[in-house]
Amino acid sequence: MPLTLAALLLAAAIAFFIIFGRREARLAASARHSILDPSKDVLDAGKIEIDSCGFPKLDGTFRGRSFRVGLIPDTLTFRRLPQLWLDVTMKRSLPVDGSVAILIRPTGADYFSLTDRWNERLEPPANFPEMCLIKGDGPGARHILERIAPYVANLLHDPYFKEIAITPRGIRIMHQLAEGKRGDHLILRQIVFENARLNPEDLEDVIAAVLEVENLLLNVKLVSAA
Repeated sequence: MPLTLAALLLAAAIAFFIIFGRREARLAASARHSILDPSKDVLDAGKIEIDSCGFPKLDGTFRGRSFRVGLIPDTLTFRRLPQLWLDVTMKRSLPVDGSVAILIRPTGADYFSLTDRWNERLEPPANFPEMCLIKGDGPGARHILERIAPYVANLLHDPYFKEIAITPRGIRIMHQLAEGKRGDHLILRQIVFENARLNPEDLEDVIAAVLEVENLLLNVKLVSAA
């Protein structure tokens, strides 16, 4: 094959893959932007914005509480598919003088986890799963754990559950929403979570769990070491 023809064929192939990659990137971005749309009306005055990573976040209220619903793409996974985590956070002041984060199936690369921020490691209660990392901060951390443990133990056996965190500024629960396609990430460097959608009933279930934890904490005037 003449050298000129080979060069033309190579250039055509490169152009094709560039055009194809850009088209796939546009489709992937459009799909990401609409992941939270089905659940927008779960929150009163729900407002969706696109974050710096191209994923949507939803802000609004539920029964007078302020909530933020976000998505965290996790591609730092070496032995499993990329993950898309659903982050449901209630933002409010709580009568606690400590913080606790409970992480299930820690990998050592859970950069999004609050367990990375605190140094005190707490022993898991007897009815918690084995693959569980609990860390706290502040004098009331152990008492927060004792207060919520009976209820949270059931949550932790959900295979989609990832983390619950309680701080004086609110409560956060994280669930797996979708698994990605490794090929798209490795070859095209795209984060693709095909057909990922947040159904209203799933969001309502996570919010209900957050509110139940809030209720357990508010049943006493102060959850502390005193």
